[in-house]
Amino acid sequence: MQFVTYFELNQNVSEADRVGGAAKIMEKGLFPPEGVNIVSWMTTPDMWGVLISEADTAEQVMRAIAVWRAAIPGFFTTTKTAPAMSVQDAIPIAGAINQAVNG
Repeated sequence: MQFVTYFELNQNVSEADRVGGAAKIMEKGLFPPEGVNIVSWMTTPDMWGVLISEADTAEQVMRAIAVWRAAIPGFFTTTKTAPAMSVQDAIPIAGAINQAVNG
């Protein structure tokens, strides 16, 4: 199953803390956690971004996000995560629902 996570980083966390925490996570092999495949991980100059991941359970995705919070307190100001699908897959579903409701 695919998940999309929107995130905003806390601009009050120093660059040294962000980089140091990221290095710690990567050195320990904690990201991505077991069972999580990172499809795309994008960030912007304004310190927000999206993570597209594949996992069997929401627990696995929770671990992928929680490790950052544990390593760098205050790292995120906002995260939003949900199961997701491609627009190409969603359009036929929406069409079928519309047909069933509206004839």
